[in-house]
Amino acid sequence: MLNPASTPSTQGAALALLEGRELLEEETLCLNLRGRGEHCHRCAAACHADALFLSLDALEVDRARCTGCGGCVPVCPAGALRLSGFSPARFLAALDGAPEVHLHCGASRDDGGGVVIPCFKVLDERLLAAARADGVETLHLHGLEQCTRCRHGGALEWLDRVGRRLTRRLGESAPRLHQSPPGGSAAAGPRARQDQPQLSRRAFLRLAGARASLEAARWLVPVEEDDEAGTDLPFFQGDITEIRRPHPYQMLLAARVEQLPWGAEQPLPWRLRTLEAHCTGCLVCGQRCPTGALLAHEEGHSALAISFEPALCTDCGLCTALCPVEAIAIQPVHRASQVTAPRETLMMRRLRACARCGDGFEPETPDAKHCPICAKERALDEEWLAMLGA
Repeated sequence: MLNPASTPSTQGAALALLEGRELLEEETLCLNLRGRGEHCHRCAAACHADALFLSLDALEVDRARCTGCGGCVPVCPAGALRLSGFSPARFLAALDGAPEVHLHCGASRDDGGGVVIPCFKVLDERLLAAARADGVETLHLHGLEQCTRCRHGGALEWLDRVGRRLTRRLGESAPRLHQSPPGGSAAAGPRARQDQPQLSRRAFLRLAGARASLEAARWLVPVEEDDEAGTDLPFFQGDITEIRRPHPYQMLLAARVEQLPWGAEQPLPWRLRTLEAHCTGCLVCGQRCPTGALLAHEEGHSALAISFEPALCTDCGLCTALCPVEAIAIQPVHRASQVTAPRETLMMRRLRACARCGDGFEPETPDAKHCPICAKERALDEEWLAMLGA
C-alpha cells in the first residue's frame, strides 16, 4: 500500500514501476546532444508532469514525476525515448488487421475484450495510418472519460490533433476514432495487454531492488559540486557518430506506405534531402543523423561520400541546422515510390593522399600533391629559406 504522505507524483512513479512501465532514454540519440545546441524540446513540451529536463549534454528523467504515460515517445523525432512494456510492432500485431478494434487505456473501467495500452498518448498518426494499412477501419476508445482525473493527464486534445492529421493525409480513408461512452460494451473475449510486460514475482522484485539500490547509492554517496568542478571529461565518452537507430513508428509506416490511399493534394509525411553543389564534404550531416537516413562513408584516404535513405528520415531538421554552408536542400514527397526508393549517394569525392602528411584531400588541380594545410606550410618553408638565402 502506498504511503498516504507521499506526493501524487511519487505515487505515479511507484504505480508505473509496479505496472512494469518505465521511460527508457537513449540520450546519445537526442538532437541536443548530437548537435550540441538547443535543437529540440518536443518531449519536454509534451510531458504534462514536467519530468523531462534537456541540456546540451544530458537528457534527464525525473523518476519521481514521470508517470509512464508514454506521451513523449511518439513526438521525439530521433527515437531517443521508449516505454518499457509497449512496442509499436507488437501493438499492430495485437490489432491483427481487424476492421473494428476496441482499445482500452490503463484507466478504462469498461468490461469486455480488446487491446490495452498504457495511455492513448502513445498513439500518433503514423501508427494509426499503419494500422489502417493493415485493415483497421474503426477504433473504439475506452477510458477517455477518465482523462480529467487520470494521473497521465488528458489525451483528448492529443487524439483530436492526431485525427485531424489523419484526415488531412488520408481523407475519407482515414481510420475513425470513436469515443465509447462510460460503461460501453467492448468486444467479447480476453484482453490483449500491450501496456506492460509479463513480469513474474521474481522479476518484479529484481527490478524494484535495482531501483532501491540506485536510490540508496545516490543517498549514501552524494556528489559534491566541487567534485565535478574543473573536470575535462567530454560530454559523451565514446563515438556518438557510431550510434544511430531507425524510429520504430516511422519504419512501421514506411513498410506499409504503398498500401495507403494518400490524398493527391497533401504531400506524404516524408521529405527528401539533396546536396547542393557547394557542399564542402565535411560529413557532419551524415555523422550526426540519429536515424541513419543520412550516412557518411569514408574509404580510408581515397574517397568520402554521403548517402540518403528516404524511409528512415523523420524530418528532425538536425542536418540543416548543422550544415555550415547551408548546402542541404529539402523537397516534398508526393509518391510512395519515393519513400521506398533504395539508398542513394548524394555526394562522392575522390581523394588523393598527401605526399607530406598522408591524409586524404580533394585536389584543386590535377598536379596537386599536398593537402591545403601542408601546401601552406611548404610555401612558408620556401619563403623562409628564400629570406635566409639558402
